[in-house]
Formats: sequence, C-alpha cells, structure tokens
Amino acid sequence: MKNLFSASRGLAVIVFFAVFLLSGCGHSAEPKQEVKKPTLHDAAVKMVAEMSLEEKIGQMLLIGIDGPDIDTGAVAMLRDYHVGGVILFDRNMNNKYQVTGLNANLQRLNKEYNKLPLYLCVDQEGGMVARMEQDLTVAPAAARIASQGTPEDAERWAYQTAKEIESIGFNVNFAPVLDIGIPASRSYGNDVATVSKFTEAACRGYDKSGIIYSLKHFPGIGRSEVDPHTEQYRITASKETLLQEDAVPFKNIIGKFNNQDFMVMIGHLIYTSLDELPASVSPQVIKKLLRQELGFQGLVITDDMEMGALTSMYDFSEMGVAAVNAGVDILLVCHNYEHQKQVYQGVLEAVQTNKLAAADIDAAAVKIVENKMIKLLNAGQQQELLQSLQKEAQ
Repeated sequence: MKNLFSASRGLAVIVFFAVFLLSGCGHSAEPKQEVKKPTLHDAAVKMVAEMSLEEKIGQMLLIGIDGPDIDTGAVAMLRDYHVGGVILFDRNMNNKYQVTGLNANLQRLNKEYNKLPLYLCVDQEGGMVARMEQDLTVAPAAARIASQGTPEDAERWAYQTAKEIESIGFNVNFAPVLDIGIPASRSYGNDVATVSKFTEAACRGYDKSGIIYSLKHFPGIGRSEVDPHTEQYRITASKETLLQEDAVPFKNIIGKFNNQDFMVMIGHLIYTSLDELPASVSPQVIKKLLRQELGFQGLVITDDMEMGALTSMYDFSEMGVAAVNAGVDILLVCHNYEHQKQVYQGVLEAVQTNKLAAADIDAAAVKIVENKMIKLLNAGQQQELLQSLQKEAQ
C-alpha cells in the first residue's frame, strides 16, 4: 500500500512539472500579436515613398493637350513631367472612334513612364457645357432638368452621361455644378433646397456608374457678376450667408457620399468674409472651411489656372505654390504647355528651396495614388498590390 501511495505521489509531481513547463515556466503565455492586414492606403504610402520628388509633383498636375493626336508636347509632359491626368476639349475630339483611340493611346504611353493610370477627364455637364455634341447624347441643361423634371431625371441623366463617356475611355467627369443661380442654365436652381435635392440625385447617378465626378465650384460662384474665365470678382456675402446658402449643397454631398468617389473643384473668386485671396489659393477656404469645418477627406482640384481671375493676380510660377500651400492636391492647367511647365517648375523649386514643405507634396501624392488605386485599378490589380505588401511584412 505504501509503495502504491509513493508511486501515485511521484506521478502527481511529474504531471505538475509537465504542466508548469508547458505553461511557460509558471507565466501565462503572451497572446499572439495579430498581423495587421495591409490596406491600399499602406500601398499608396509605400509607392509614394519610392517616387522621386519630380514624379510626386507630376502626379499633382492635370493638363490639356493641343490637338486630336498625341503631339511631342504631350509626350514630353508624360515622359519628363510625369503628369497625373489629361483633360480633353472639343479641340481634341472628332468622333467616338478617334477619342477612344486617343484615350487608349494616352494610357498606353503613360504606362511607359508612370506606375498608375492617368485621370482622363472631360467637362460633360449637359446643356451648353458639353463636348462632341454631334456624337454623344447630351443631357439637357441642369436648369431645364430641375424646372421640367424630377430628381430622378437628374440621376438618370448623370448615370447615362457617365456610362457613355466611360465607354470611350474617360474616368473623370467634371460635373455636377453645385453653384446656386449660376448663369447659362448650368445651375439646377436659384435656391438652396432645389440645388441640394437635384445635385444629390445627380451624384447618386454618378456613384452608380463608378466614374469619378467633381463638385464645382467651391464655395459657390453663383453670386459672381463676371465670368471668372476673364476677370476677378469679390463676393462680399457674409460667412454666415455662405454657410447657410452657397456651401450647403457641397456640405450635403460631403456628408452623404464616400469622399473617395469625387473631387471638389475650387473656384478662383475672392470671398471677402473668408479671405482676401482667391479661393483656389486660400488656406481659409480650403484647409479651414472645406477640410476642417465641412470635413472633406477627398481630392481637392483647382479650376483651370489659366483663367483671368487668377492670372490677373499671379504668375504661373507662383500660383501652383500658393495653391499647394493652401491645401490643393491637383493643379489643373488646361491649355498651354509652357504654362503647365511653369506651374510644375514653380512648385519643384519651392520645395527645393524650402518655401514649400515636402510633407505637403507627400500628403497630396498619397491621396492621389490611393484614389487611383481604389478607383482606377480592378480588383485583381488591387489584390496584387496587397499581396506584395503582405509578403514584405512576413
């Protein structure tokens, strides 16, 4: 009996020590750290870190080209300046077949020099602001849709417009107009409620299509009595009035829609209650009002920087620097190759001489690259990027 007791006690001691050792010598085992799955934001940060300063600034430039073919100037802008996007006008567009080929060739050429696709853009609002009217189904003017139709009509026209221009190679439409009471029937109405209701419907149409769209022209140019293409104008409405009226349609879309799906285009007029600088170069308008107060997280793009409202006050070498400093991500220069180069060189030299923070360039480039990964790459391409990151993390 004594031997049996001793054997049992010995077995108990062995079991105790076995459990002790397996449990980590008396200490509870550390919980396994779960490996964070990489995101497209992580992929964008990595890609930007591997880009030169010249490439980053190039991604921030969106240009127009001269004619219906890719000329030597366009090649140089893609090859030497790494531009991030191209906008086409009637001067570039003969028919659907030619435009489809031009857009495809631009993407093909771009692939030789840049890692991500181009933004290929057009102003296809409908009404008086429409391209290639002889070949495309042009929507009625916004004012006509609102006065004779319903918000569902605005949604249907936006979707139809988006799918048609997408079929010929575009991935960005600079529409809809959110301004209240803008001339030429470009606005859905003269009151906040109507414009908000119809622009929300139009954005639903663009959302369903998958194309990138642009809200314009923040913070609203409907009060202007001049054409900003030719001259500057000072809007003297109080900030309270701007917030209760002009900015409401923008705030509505920013709050209800995924901010990755659209850009906000900034106008060039001066809003005296916000700043003495044009909106497109004003930190008060972009960083404070649009970003902080309205909470916009997506891409900010200027209206064409060759407009008289801006060129009457700034040289091309200065305006890009001022816009980036104000919080702009994409600089739109629609017509002249020399002007495009001056805007680019101005930003480059400002960074090199510490007049502009390199961190601001990085932040804009990351936003652009991430947006392109989300909106312009297919699911398979996105997965390849994430798998590559995952492998590097292991």
